[in-house]
Amino acid sequence: MSVLQKIALWPLVKAFRQQFIHMAWLSLLTNVLMLVPTLYMLQLYDRVMMSRNTMTLVAITLLTAGLLLLMAGADWLRNLYAIKTGVQLDLSYGKQVFSAAFNPRTPPQQSPVQSLQQLTTVRQFLTGQGLFAMLDLPWSVVYIAVLLTLHPLLGLTAVVFCLIQFGVAVWNQSVIAGPAQQAQAARQTIENFIQQKIRHLQTSHVLGMSHTLRQRWQALLAEQSSAERIWLSASDRSQFVNKWVRYTMQSLMLAVAAWLTIKGDISVGSMVASNVLIARALQPFDVIVHSWRQWLQANDAASDLQALLTSARQTDAAHVPTQALQGPYTLRLKGMGVTLQSRRILHALDLTIPPGRLLCIMGPSGSGKSTLARLLVGAVFPTQGGYQVNQTVIHAGNVRSAMTSVGYLPQQVSLLEGTIAENVARFGELNSQHIIEACQRVGLHEAILRLPQGYDTRLDEQGLPLSGGQRQLLGLARAIYQEPALLVLDEPNASLDEFGEARLMQLLQALKEKQTTIVVVSHRSGVLKVTDDLLVLKRGEVVHHGPRDAGIVYLNQLNATATSVTSESPCP
Repeated sequence: MSVLQKIALWPLVKAFRQQFIHMAWLSLLTNVLMLVPTLYMLQLYDRVMMSRNTMTLVAITLLTAGLLLLMAGADWLRNLYAIKTGVQLDLSYGKQVFSAAFNPRTPPQQSPVQSLQQLTTVRQFLTGQGLFAMLDLPWSVVYIAVLLTLHPLLGLTAVVFCLIQFGVAVWNQSVIAGPAQQAQAARQTIENFIQQKIRHLQTSHVLGMSHTLRQRWQALLAEQSSAERIWLSASDRSQFVNKWVRYTMQSLMLAVAAWLTIKGDISVGSMVASNVLIARALQPFDVIVHSWRQWLQANDAASDLQALLTSARQTDAAHVPTQALQGPYTLRLKGMGVTLQSRRILHALDLTIPPGRLLCIMGPSGSGKSTLARLLVGAVFPTQGGYQVNQTVIHAGNVRSAMTSVGYLPQQVSLLEGTIAENVARFGELNSQHIIEACQRVGLHEAILRLPQGYDTRLDEQGLPLSGGQRQLLGLARAIYQEPALLVLDEPNASLDEFGEARLMQLLQALKEKQTTIVVVSHRSGVLKVTDDLLVLKRGEVVHHGPRDAGIVYLNQLNATATSVTSESPCP
C-alpha cells in the first residue's frame, strides 16, 4: 500500500481530482507570479537605480502591477474552486453519511451528530488554508532554487531553515495533540450533559434536581476549563517558539545575504530579494504548522467516515433488498431472538400473526414486550431466527423496505419539530384529506381546530403546545395515516381517558374488519375487548399464547396465584 493510500483523505481527493487539478494549476500560476515582486526588486536595485531611467521604472512598475493583478485573479479562482468542491462534497457524500449514520442496520460506531460534524470537519479542511498550504508546499523548492541561483550559500541556508521549520511542526504536534484531544473530549462531555438536561428540564425542576445538576455542571465546567487552559498554554508555547524561529531565520537569512553583499558576491537587490524569497519558502511551512491539528482532525474524521460508509455498504450487501410486498400481511417469526449488550432480551420465538386479527402482548415490566414490538416493524434486528411475511423470507434489515405499509406507535411518543400536519403525514407529501381523516378517527381533529393555527401549528421536540394525551393521539394518528396493512402499537392507551380508550377500541375494531394485521402492547385490560389472540411474555420467553378467552383464564389464574403468595407472606 502506498503512502497516499494510507492517508484517509486521499480517496476524497481522488473523487474530486478534477477540481483539485484545477486548484493545482492555479497554485502553479499563483506561485510563479509570486516571483514577480522579487524580480521587480532586482530590476529596481540593479538596473533602475544604476541607470536612473524613469521610463524603465514606469514600464516595469506597470508590468508588475498587471502580473500581480493576474496573480490575485488566479488566487480568487482557486478559492472559488475550493468553495465548489465543498458544495459538491456535501451533495455527494452528505446523503451517504446521513443515510449510514441514521441507518439502524449500521453497527453504532458513534452518534449520527458526530458523523455529520466530521463531514463538516473534512469539508472545512479541504476548502481551507491548510489545503492551499499543501498545494503551495512544493513551490518552496522553486523559491529555494531561485536562492541557489543568487548564491549557493543562500540556497543551502534556506534548506536548513525549512528543515528546522519542519522540526518545529513535529514538535508542535507532540506538544499540542494530547491537550487538544482532552479539551475536545471535555467540551463534548459538557455539551452532551447540557443537551440531556434540556430534554428533561421540567422533570428536573419539579423533582428539585436543579441544585445537584448545577453542581455537576460546575464540576464538568471546571474540568473543561482546566483542560482548555492546559491546551491553550501548550498552544501559546508552540506559537511563541514558532514565531521566534521564523523571525530569527528571516533575520539570519538577511544577515547571510548582507555578508555576501559586503564580500561583493551578490548585489544589494539580491540581498533584499533573498529576504522575500525565504519568507515565501517558509510560508507554507508556517501555515501547515498552524493547521497541523486541523489536518489530523480532518484525516481522522475521513477515516471514521470511511469506516462508517464501508460498514453501511457491507450491511446493505448482507441484506439483499426484498421486493416490496403488498398487504394484507401474515407475519411468521421462527426461532427469533434478540440479544443486546450480551443480555438476551427475547428467546427463540415461534409466532404467527394473521391479518384481520389483533394480537395483544402482555407481561411484567422488562419481559421484552416493547422489544418484540420494535422487532416486528424492523426497528430492532434479531440476532437469531427468521422472519417471514406472506411466505416470503425477509432479511432482518429489510423488514421496513419489504412492507411498505406499516404504522407504529412507540411507547414514548417522539414528535419532530414541524407542523401538526407534517408530523401526521410523516414529513412526506401533505394530503389534507388523509391527515384530517386520521385525526378524526383518533378524536383529535376538534382539538386541533381550536388551536390558533390549526394543522399549521408548529410543535417542538416535546410536542408542545399539545398535552400528553394529545401527543399520544397525534402519534396514533401518525401510525394509522393512510391505513397501514401492519399496525403495531406500544401502550396506545397509556395516556388516554375512558372516552379516548373507547374511541381507540372502535378504531381497532374497524381496522380489523379491513384485514389489518394489528399488534398491541398493553398493561391495561381494556384492549382485551377487541383482542383475538393473547401473548404473555416473561423474561423474554412466551409463557402463554392462544385465543383471548383462554388467555384471560390464564391471566386470572396468574393473578390469583400472585395474590395468594402475597397474602401468605409474613408482615415485616
